[in-house]
Amino acid sequence: MCKYNGTSFPKGSEIYNVTDHAGFCFTAFCNETCGIVKNFGPCYTTYHPPKKSGESWRYDNCTIATCYSGSVTLKPVQCDPVKPIVCENNLPPVKVYDESGCCYQYQCQCVCYGWGDPHYVTFDGTYYAFQGDCSYVLVKEIHPKYNFSVVIDNYMCDSPDGLSCPQSLTVYYKSYEIFMTQKDIHGVFTNLIYINGKHIIPAYENKDFRITDNGIETLLVIPAIDARVSFRGLMFSIYLPYSKFYNNTEGQCGTCDNNRKDDCRLPSGKIDKSCPDMANHWKVPGKNDSHCVQQPTPSPSPKPCQTQPAICKLIEHEIFEECHKVIPYEPFVIACEFDVCHMPGSHIGCTSVQMYAAACSMAGICIDWRNSTGGECDYTCEEPKVYEPCVPLTEPTCDVRYNTKFIKEVNQFSMMGNILTEGCFCPPGTTLLSSDSDECVPYDCEYCLLPNGKPKRAGETWRSDCHNCVCDINTLHVLCTPVDCPPPPPVTCDEVGQIAVNETQHCCQKTVCACQNNSCPAKHTCEPGYTLEVTMGACCPNYMCLPKDVCVSNGTEYKPGDSVPKAKCEECICSHEVDSNTRLHKINCTPTPCDTHCPLGFEYQPVPGQCCGKCVHNSCVIILPDQTVHTVKPGSTWSPPGNKCVKYECIKIENQLISMESKIVCPEFKPEDCIPGTEVIAPDGCCRVCIKKWQPCNVTRTVSHLVSDGCRSVKPVEMTTCAGSCGTSSMYSFQAKMVQRSCSCCQETAVSKKQVEMVCPNGSKFRHSYVYIEQCGCLQTKCTTEETTAKAQAQAQAQEKAKLHRRRR
Repeated sequence: MCKYNGTSFPKGSEIYNVTDHAGFCFTAFCNETCGIVKNFGPCYTTYHPPKKSGESWRYDNCTIATCYSGSVTLKPVQCDPVKPIVCENNLPPVKVYDESGCCYQYQCQCVCYGWGDPHYVTFDGTYYAFQGDCSYVLVKEIHPKYNFSVVIDNYMCDSPDGLSCPQSLTVYYKSYEIFMTQKDIHGVFTNLIYINGKHIIPAYENKDFRITDNGIETLLVIPAIDARVSFRGLMFSIYLPYSKFYNNTEGQCGTCDNNRKDDCRLPSGKIDKSCPDMANHWKVPGKNDSHCVQQPTPSPSPKPCQTQPAICKLIEHEIFEECHKVIPYEPFVIACEFDVCHMPGSHIGCTSVQMYAAACSMAGICIDWRNSTGGECDYTCEEPKVYEPCVPLTEPTCDVRYNTKFIKEVNQFSMMGNILTEGCFCPPGTTLLSSDSDECVPYDCEYCLLPNGKPKRAGETWRSDCHNCVCDINTLHVLCTPVDCPPPPPVTCDEVGQIAVNETQHCCQKTVCACQNNSCPAKHTCEPGYTLEVTMGACCPNYMCLPKDVCVSNGTEYKPGDSVPKAKCEECICSHEVDSNTRLHKINCTPTPCDTHCPLGFEYQPVPGQCCGKCVHNSCVIILPDQTVHTVKPGSTWSPPGNKCVKYECIKIENQLISMESKIVCPEFKPEDCIPGTEVIAPDGCCRVCIKKWQPCNVTRTVSHLVSDGCRSVKPVEMTTCAGSCGTSSMYSFQAKMVQRSCSCCQETAVSKKQVEMVCPNGSKFRHSYVYIEQCGCLQTKCTTEETTAKAQAQAQAQEKAKLHRRRR
């Protein structure tokens, strides 16, 4: 296949056959080796099949050939007269050729501008300002034919008046969504383009459109509908052919029909009197609502500044004189003054000047205007690129195929984008390495391009992915060979925690000793008395426990001289002597001394769990008047020798041993009251008793402490008994033929109960009731013995009396 002007031709086919209409013909064909062979020379007049005299035919698009008597006469095609027209947008009309490409008529240009905060100029030249911060339809087809529309997204600028500015532009064409915006990258506003959500890097081209970018302006061209859309951040412009879009556009850009009266068209088709009011009706519902208000603030009416800003005068300056002839500048001056008055202190006026200069560029007039602003509108490109005032939209690169496709090749795309405009280009003497990099290299392009987009100078060597690489001088291709590796030396890994592993160093396999942390011994802890010393080995820490200058007992450290608690029967001290085995100080212990001497009445007894015992009270001590001492065990009594009338008793009250002295007070003894022969000593060995002669039965009262179950009355109480003589007889009964006995006893005949408070040895107290005899009398009783001796009766009486007269103390 041969390629010519973007068209492919098979081998042996004719590429072109044209004439200069002066007798010379120019031909070209594709030969068998796919080479293009061009010829020119006098035209042959012989046709196959031969033409008849008077026969006419199309010689080419714009020439009619006629055969006259063997000769061919060529005449140009006759075109209709060209009609002059006046365009309401004040732009010069353009020539529009018919399908033959020979005849043309004038048509108006449909150009819509927007810039600043923002200002609009419709297709038919109506200027208006609109402050809305939503997404709006700029242009759409009234009757869909090409499936083409443009949406703008505005945001609130940094202005005290709440002005809005363009933020992004979205072009819908066929099934494409082309999104254009700007983003601050490292302090430089960079154009970003997305096609159906995918980020692309210009220049980009498919069968339907081409996108180019020069660092300042992004240009979209769609040859099939002759449409161009330009985006510069705060500025946009839309160019549509009158012939294809006449009376079929609506939106904020108005209707392309060379009639300003219908520019303020509403979505309903009605015409609004105010274009700013109309603009709000073209809000795109549901799109970018997060920063969108329902009703925009009415656009402030343009107020003239007290003095015309100098930057705005530049638009009227003679520097733009050539452009004044083709692009009306009045709307741009009005917009410039409006912006500068409402946003003082900013460089917003540069936007209107830049927009006018861009419109001039689109008309084929490039003007170097920034040098005339005194630095106010200087543009800074991201290094290493520099600002150029008039350059092509597409910058050449070191990629020959790229340059051919986007720069050198003449086709429908290049013809629509063949303009000069400002942009960011590589400095003189350098060129862009590739379209997707910002590397500027010397113009000779003696570089290899790496996959990461970085360049390597011809002849330069480097190492990449374990390959030695070189940028070949002859082919400018990267040639790589694997790195040569020597045999690895033997390695021994015998340190704690070390293992042998293979690793790549400088692209070569090598055995090295690596540390395996999980094989290190666990962190060591020292027992009390030792301090941990840690030294780092090859991989693992080495732990050593060093003795301190202390003693240790039960996990506690003690300094020399400190008392050390040990066994309860020992007294221990931390000495200055060091144990050769433990290397700690020794603990010296001696038994705890105990005092085992106890006073009289106490005995030494060991205490379980205690080092020393204690003296326990085990008996009562009795000191007699003659200072002799005697002890009495608890619960026992003792009487001094030869004195049975005194008794000492040892009792325990509330864990205390108390001695009680009891003295028996004998009743008065009158021998004359006794039955002779009955006098005896009572069993207690103290009082003399006898069987008294008859005495009446009466109540006998004594005062004494009441004792019950080991508990004793708190106070002495009055005790009563019945005592006295009652009749007793034995008589033989002749009737019964046996001895009949009659016995009576001195007994209580009337009693009552009394209460007394008792105290027990454990200290507890309670109330106790006892019987108190009120009256005594002789009552008949059963005789229980065959005979009763006087001696036995006397002893019984003596015991009773002894109890009644006993006194304790």
